[in-house]
Amino acid sequence: MRLINTQTLQLEFYHGGSRRYAILSHVWGNDEVTFQDMNSVDPAEALELDRYSKLRESSINSMFRWYAESTICLAFLQDVPPSESEEEKKKAFIGSRWFTRGWTLQELIAPGRVIFYGQDWKPLGNRSELKNDIKLVTGISEELLDSTHHMMEIKQRQLGQYSVAEKMYWAAGRETTRPEDIAYSLLGIFDINMPLLYGEGQIKAFKRLQEEIIKSTDDESIYAWRQPRYRVEGKTYWSLLANSPSAFDIDHVAKDLNGLVPKKSKYLSLRSGVSTSMTNRGLELELSLTPFPIDKSGSIFLAFLNCEFRQGQTSISPAILLQRAAWDKDSHFVRIRPDILALSMMNSIVLPDELLNMMRDGQTLILKEAIPRQIFVPHNTPDLRYLKGVIFRPEIKGLKDESKTMVRVRSRSPTWQYFVDTRKGPSQTAESYEINFDLAPGPSLGSLQEPIVLGVLELDLGSADSKQCLVIGLEPLLPNPFQTTPLYFLPWDRK
Repeated sequence: MRLINTQTLQLEFYHGGSRRYAILSHVWGNDEVTFQDMNSVDPAEALELDRYSKLRESSINSMFRWYAESTICLAFLQDVPPSESEEEKKKAFIGSRWFTRGWTLQELIAPGRVIFYGQDWKPLGNRSELKNDIKLVTGISEELLDSTHHMMEIKQRQLGQYSVAEKMYWAAGRETTRPEDIAYSLLGIFDINMPLLYGEGQIKAFKRLQEEIIKSTDDESIYAWRQPRYRVEGKTYWSLLANSPSAFDIDHVAKDLNGLVPKKSKYLSLRSGVSTSMTNRGLELELSLTPFPIDKSGSIFLAFLNCEFRQGQTSISPAILLQRAAWDKDSHFVRIRPDILALSMMNSIVLPDELLNMMRDGQTLILKEAIPRQIFVPHNTPDLRYLKGVIFRPEIKGLKDESKTMVRVRSRSPTWQYFVDTRKGPSQTAESYEINFDLAPGPSLGSLQEPIVLGVLELDLGSADSKQCLVIGLEPLLPNPFQTTPLYFLPWDRK
């Protein structure tokens, strides 16, 4: 970090230590004094300037510390004009563009002392004096705004008392010049270091930030976000990660929570404490799941999050909607309808009117106990993986030993193909029968409306009265209350 020596007006490199310094916070305009302006650029200094531009990105990871360790932060609000009216001054203060920018969030929180100045460079007041107005416009608690600590470690411990969702809520609606800076401006707030990849886009940068946050905390409020209904209509399946901090301004999405924001739970979790792990495909984590009560498909679940809304002495637990994504893997899920956040309170569930209207008159909503389960949720929309086919091997494994009883296939329907595997030698020849959907395409998930037969085998089990037919088929899931397309078929067989 470089400091301006107030005696010489020269830039000096600061390596850290006990030096006292003031730091400025303001919204950049069109005509700003830059590092290059402070130095005469000649060929001998060009290399140093190039080195500076490369160091600039890495310095973003240290910016929160620089503000936290400053003696004082001077926040210049150039759009707050002088006024004799306290009411007009307050209106201009809370309406300042300074409160809408991404980088100014950490510049507001990190320093031990912040003094605000108006357009005429006359003081408007310090952070503690103006805390009520600041809370009104930012949602940040008065306790945090009152903090005067300059030590980075103490400041991070204070921030650690707030949930991920609360801190995201503070950033909701803020803007940055570069789209990726929506995420990068929050690195210090979450005590995260990560590479800066300008050009990756805002959504990818923000999801990378969330992945780093998940590695450092078990705070499940990071999944307690939602989208406006109109943004959900064009997309069915979602991951557990939000696209921007604005998704955490859940009361702005729908005015049904009276400004409440998910906080860390006051109670110990009953789960096993299995760590959340990240793969290149998605998240593996443990959540408490219960079947959605009026779902006949058996594929829709409520996942309760270990965080809570607090209203007086009442704690309200949020739950998100998940849909099972695979028949052969009961741990694979996707999120659906992120515009809905169900609420659990006093052993009862509070649902939006839309869901309540799905229920028949007099139908009782009974929730089964939520059971902790290890699940996997992909980062991206899952591929609709249709069945590739069916394989049948005509043998019966012994129940008490590893012996096998061969079954003779007397006849088969045309859909079955016959294969002989001789790789293990003539004495160990293995037969198999296959229905290959690449050769005879199977139904699509959206088109299957009723059970179908794929193929029939007439079997001889070795005795006169042991002839049986094996029928293999598929059937669709029953419709679910949200009318989302199922992600798998139900295979069936009859003898």
